[in-house]
Amino acid sequence: MKGLEDGLDEIIASLLPVSMLFIRFTPSVAIGIGIVVIIVISAILVTFFALLGGIKYVTPENVLDKEIRRTIYSYIDEYPGSHLREIARDLDLKPSNVEWHLRKLEQCNLIRSRKIGGKKVYYLVEGGIQARKRAIAESILRNRNARRIMDYLKKNPGKHLLEISRALHLNHHTVKWHLKKMIMAEMVEMNRGDSSYPTYFPTELGIEALERVSAERTHESMQKVGSCS
Repeated sequence: MKGLEDGLDEIIASLLPVSMLFIRFTPSVAIGIGIVVIIVISAILVTFFALLGGIKYVTPENVLDKEIRRTIYSYIDEYPGSHLREIARDLDLKPSNVEWHLRKLEQCNLIRSRKIGGKKVYYLVEGGIQARKRAIAESILRNRNARRIMDYLKKNPGKHLLEISRALHLNHHTVKWHLKKMIMAEMVEMNRGDSSYPTYFPTELGIEALERVSAERTHESMQKVGSCS
């Protein structure tokens, strides 16, 4: 009955401001208003059940019955590691609407989420650990500086922090911050060796994520050019 209880809670919550007016009236008037409110609530519930045939529970079996959820699910499959506003923007949907359906997909164990850089990103449960790693890597590389660092390491593996910083004209603290995230995401490996400075090497996961995100950005740029012509 959780779905029904949630629905009733929303209706009652919306009527709370009205109930606060009762204190301004005498007990008899307040009782009369209370009866009217009960009648209104009953009418709303009757209409709701008559039009919609009752509350339909969202289950793993029917969660993808709605076209909008299938669309969101397919988007996450194609672009793992996307966050709420990216999904809403690309699908031309309201963020609040997307957030509701993402919650249902996650409750039904079709997608999972993880916070990366202060944003909650989503990926499919199907695919297991590799799907999660890919999603996190692609989410990190949606940052332009992160892509530049990864691209530089792909072409120049074995460079240390200051070399990367000078080559890309980035503050070394910025480079260090991005490298730390990439190491945690298994996109970059650090080798201390005999050098005074540790050197960095891109992993296969990092290179593959870079290629996918770069292709995605190229495709988006071509679409923008096409729409302007």
